[in-house]
Amino acid sequence: MSLPSDVQDRLICVGNLLARPEQLDGVRIRCCAELLRTAVERSVARACGAENTDQPVHALLINLPSHVDADVAHDASQLWHALSRAIRHHGYELTPTVAELRGWHTDTTSVVEALQPTLTLSGTIDLTRGLP
Repeated sequence: MSLPSDVQDRLICVGNLLARPEQLDGVRIRCCAELLRTAVERSVARACGAENTDQPVHALLINLPSHVDADVAHDASQLWHALSRAIRHHGYELTPTVAELRGWHTDTTSVVEALQPTLTLSGTIDLTRGLP
């Protein structure tokens, strides 16, 4: 499945950073979490048909189940909240681990793929037209 380039670029960037875990410090870990979160946000906005609006992400997440499967909407919401916590963790809290980042990268890839629009047909096709 082909993802929008802005989302795909973020996933590739995080994948490249995760390929060199010894270079991941607190700043790079937060950057990874931020890149993953924005990939989720952009995919949620597209799924809700609101990619060019300034609607808050919370409002889009609340509205998401009316556009996609409830389980996908729940996963997107939980992932967004986990990434938000990772970005805003306090100095006295443990920094997310590389394993957590890898898991979030995998989860983000799954969620953004599930949020991609699917082609559906509407209406009916008259198969008898043109037959004698």
